[in-house]
Amino acid sequence: MREKITVDDLRQNNLAGYTELILKRFPRRTGASKSYTVGAAKVSPAIYLDSDEIPCYYLIQLGGGYIEGEYYENQIKLLKDSHTILTTQAPNKVYKSENDIPSKQYTKIELEENSNLEFINDSVILYKDAVYEQKTEIFLEENSTLIYSDGITAGWSPDGKLFQYTSAKMKTDIYLQGEPIYLDNLKIVPQNYDVQSFGVLEGYKNFGTMLVISSKVDKELVKKIKELTKNLNLDVKFGISLLEKNGFVVRILGNLTQDIQKVIGTIHNFIRDEFFQLESLDLRKY
Repeated sequence: MREKITVDDLRQNNLAGYTELILKRFPRRTGASKSYTVGAAKVSPAIYLDSDEIPCYYLIQLGGGYIEGEYYENQIKLLKDSHTILTTQAPNKVYKSENDIPSKQYTKIELEENSNLEFINDSVILYKDAVYEQKTEIFLEENSTLIYSDGITAGWSPDGKLFQYTSAKMKTDIYLQGEPIYLDNLKIVPQNYDVQSFGVLEGYKNFGTMLVISSKVDKELVKKIKELTKNLNLDVKFGISLLEKNGFVVRILGNLTQDIQKVIGTIHNFIRDEFFQLESLDLRKY
């Protein structure tokens, strides 16, 4: 966590937006003990969607999109026994980089003992000549639960051609009680190969990733999810894999971002019921 950010810090580091959110369990509900933003980043007030004990916060980008060289940073921490829902207000749009200087986003998430985080991101939209780098580090302590999703959507272009972004790099590292349990480094460079080829996007345009980390995850749970999702009747291809310890990952390929979100939403709501006995949520923004 940063102690203080000045205007000079923003200029020197090209930091376009900084968000720091610390959630604490108060006697009756979870609430923010610190909500601090600088630059083009904001956090919504708490919204209670299904339970007056669990707040939902929207992470908001005021700039309209990432431009060349801009850097955004998010620091999120859930203290012991807290539970919150996070989502983005809208997809983050990444615009052209004429000098190949990437737009960057770094997110650090810490979950203390017995805390629960449901963090459903909208996909990042990459427009023509965009260069984007994203790094996410997540640290979980004993008996904490993480539900997380993100993804990439190929942006519109005037000539209608797909995959005109220059490159996208997404790195996600997850640690459970200090031990690495998930290290993912995904890089797509459309100019170097056919992105829709076998082994990459396999004929599809967009992809999403969902991660669930909890001591409650086991083979039987994954079997139930596979049964739940096998008849969704969507134009998607996805696979569910158990991690070696306390979690599973879902990779989803699709032509419509909405279809990918439906898969994520179906699994998210199943986990909400299975783990927390909570009602289903609809976090769509359109």
